[in-house]
Amino acid sequence: MLDAFEKHMPEGVSWTKPEGGLFLFLNLPEHMDAEQLFVKAIEEKVAFVIGSAFHCDGSGKNTMRLNFSHASKEMNLEGVKRLAKVIKREI
Repeated sequence: MLDAFEKHMPEGVSWTKPEGGLFLFLNLPEHMDAEQLFVKAIEEKVAFVIGSAFHCDGSGKNTMRLNFSHASKEMNLEGVKRLAKVIKREI
Protein backbone atom coordinates (compact mmCIF):
# COMPACT_ATOMS: atom_id res chain seq x y z
CA MET A 1 0.00 0.00 0.00
CA LEU A 2 2.86 2.38 0.77
CA ASP A 3 4.37 1.77 -2.66
CA ALA A 4 0.97 2.41 -4.25
CA PHE A 5 0.68 5.71 -2.36
CA GLU A 6 4.08 6.79 -3.68
CA LYS A 7 3.00 6.00 -7.20
CA HIS A 8 -0.61 7.23 -7.26
CA MET A 9 -1.28 9.89 -4.62
CA PRO A 10 -1.14 13.51 -5.72
CA GLU A 11 1.22 16.10 -4.30
CA GLY A 12 0.03 17.50 -0.98
CA VAL A 13 -1.09 14.14 0.40
CA SER A 14 1.06 12.44 3.05
CA TRP A 15 0.78 9.30 5.13
CA THR A 16 2.22 7.46 8.08
CA LYS A 17 4.78 4.73 7.56
CA PRO A 18 4.03 2.30 10.37
CA GLU A 19 6.51 -0.31 11.52
CA GLY A 20 3.68 -2.65 12.43
CA GLY A 21 -0.01 -2.79 13.12
CA LEU A 22 -2.99 -2.95 10.82
CA PHE A 23 -3.66 0.65 9.82
CA LEU A 24 -2.09 3.77 8.44
CA PHE A 25 -3.28 7.36 8.34
CA LEU A 26 -3.53 9.43 5.20
CA ASN A 27 -3.29 13.22 5.54
CA LEU A 28 -5.10 15.25 2.93
CA PRO A 29 -4.31 18.91 2.26
CA GLU A 30 -5.55 21.09 5.15
CA HIS A 31 -8.50 22.51 3.19
CA MET A 32 -10.00 19.09 2.46
CA ASP A 33 -12.61 17.32 4.59
CA ALA A 34 -12.41 13.52 4.66
CA GLU A 35 -16.07 13.24 5.66
CA GLN A 36 -17.15 14.99 2.46
CA LEU A 37 -14.72 12.85 0.48
CA PHE A 38 -16.12 9.64 2.00
CA VAL A 39 -19.35 9.73 -0.01
CA LYS A 40 -17.45 10.24 -3.24
CA ALA A 41 -15.06 7.41 -2.37
CA ILE A 42 -17.99 5.05 -1.77
CA GLU A 43 -19.24 5.88 -5.27
CA GLU A 44 -15.87 4.55 -6.52
CA LYS A 45 -16.32 1.41 -4.36
CA VAL A 46 -13.55 2.22 -1.89
CA ALA A 47 -13.95 3.07 1.79
CA PHE A 48 -11.96 4.38 4.73
CA VAL A 49 -12.59 5.45 8.30
CA ILE A 50 -12.85 9.20 8.77
CA GLY A 51 -9.78 10.22 10.74
CA SER A 52 -11.46 12.84 12.91
CA ALA A 53 -12.99 9.97 14.92
CA PHE A 54 -9.49 9.39 16.33
CA HIS A 55 -8.87 13.02 17.35
CA CYS A 56 -10.59 13.95 20.61
CA ASP A 57 -9.85 17.65 20.13
CA GLY A 58 -11.92 18.09 16.95
CA SER A 59 -8.92 18.12 14.63
CA GLY A 60 -8.10 15.58 11.94
CA LYS A 61 -10.89 16.55 9.55
CA ASN A 62 -8.42 16.13 6.70
CA THR A 63 -7.30 12.64 7.73
CA MET A 64 -8.43 9.09 7.07
CA ARG A 65 -7.53 5.71 8.53
CA LEU A 66 -6.93 2.83 6.13
CA ASN A 67 -6.64 -0.87 6.89
CA PHE A 68 -4.11 -2.80 4.87
CA SER A 69 -4.18 -6.14 6.66
CA HIS A 70 -7.20 -7.93 5.22
CA ALA A 71 -7.01 -7.24 1.49
CA SER A 72 -4.57 -8.82 -0.95
CA LYS A 73 -1.80 -6.74 -2.50
CA GLU A 74 -3.84 -6.53 -5.69
CA MET A 75 -6.94 -5.33 -3.82
CA ASN A 76 -4.88 -2.78 -1.87
CA LEU A 77 -3.41 -1.45 -5.11
CA GLU A 78 -6.83 -1.14 -6.72
CA GLY A 79 -8.21 0.57 -3.63
CA VAL A 80 -5.38 3.10 -3.59
CA LYS A 81 -5.90 3.83 -7.30
CA ARG A 82 -9.61 4.46 -6.72
CA LEU A 83 -8.98 6.61 -3.67
CA ALA A 84 -6.28 8.61 -5.46
CA LYS A 85 -8.70 9.23 -8.33
CA VAL A 86 -11.26 10.69 -5.92
CA ILE A 87 -8.65 12.84 -4.14
CA LYS A 88 -7.25 14.17 -7.40
CA ARG A 89 -10.71 15.23 -8.53
CA GLU A 90 -11.27 17.12 -5.30
CA ILE A 91 -7.87 18.83 -5.16
